[in-house]
Amino acid sequence: MPKTSRIVYFVSESTGITAESLGESVLSQFPEVEFVRRHQPFLNSPEKAEELAGEIRLVSVEIGRSPLVFATMPNEHITEILKSSPCHYYELFTGYVQQVSEDIGVAPSGESGMSHGLKNAHSYDDRMDIVNYTLVHDDAMTLKNLSDADVILVGVSRSGKTPTCLYLALHFGVRAANYPLTDDDFLKDDIPDILKKNQHKLVGLTISPKRLADIREKRRTGSQYAKLSKCKSELNQAQELFIRYEIPVFNTTSSSIEELSARIFQVVTKERGMMPQTKNTYD
Repeated sequence: MPKTSRIVYFVSESTGITAESLGESVLSQFPEVEFVRRHQPFLNSPEKAEELAGEIRLVSVEIGRSPLVFATMPNEHITEILKSSPCHYYELFTGYVQQVSEDIGVAPSGESGMSHGLKNAHSYDDRMDIVNYTLVHDDAMTLKNLSDADVILVGVSRSGKTPTCLYLALHFGVRAANYPLTDDDFLKDDIPDILKKNQHKLVGLTISPKRLADIREKRRTGSQYAKLSKCKSELNQAQELFIRYEIPVFNTTSSSIEELSARIFQVVTKERGMMPQTKNTYD
């Protein structure tokens, strides 16, 4: 039976990250529906709003259904323009702003761009430094200044280290580095001394052998690297190292990057700079 299809717009006066994140959380509750997503960031003028409203009118006539619109729009005039179009409009911003305003007794500014603006340049610079650090320390490109990391993800190739590190840096402000366990490490049956010195910052990532083989096959079709037996062997050897050095382990097989990063962040912040010493794998 084919899925029902609906068009969804994520609209924001800035990057649209908030509208998309919250909107996707809502849409995840309707797995039987196929959502066609359209993004409209930086919609920060009445002219742009009128243009989008016109597009929505055409789409609603063409498909015979009103699109869904998830928005974070502090400008009331722009909001009214969008609401006047034939859509189901869900404002993810205004309701909370008004409630907070009433609770604290302070009127909101109503200005656009405030949520992503440079009101705190020092904080912005710090975040950019964190992202740059994470990029430089991806995939063990350098092991210098590894002691500056908040967390060091360790795991076999293609187990999800890089995207998780970037998400931790961008969304949680975590200075994340990662180290890929390779054949050299497995031949030595050990991890580098620099990782031992930062053992309390290590977090292991594992994955099911079948899932790992599928991912590697797409990257290097027909290679030894992608064989299921090779994946099983690497994962088993990695697990032995995780147990030996009491490294907490997270399984990435069925976890989204968002969920995985949030759980790792909890571990990192539980006791800043001190990882729980455990042999368990977090499913």
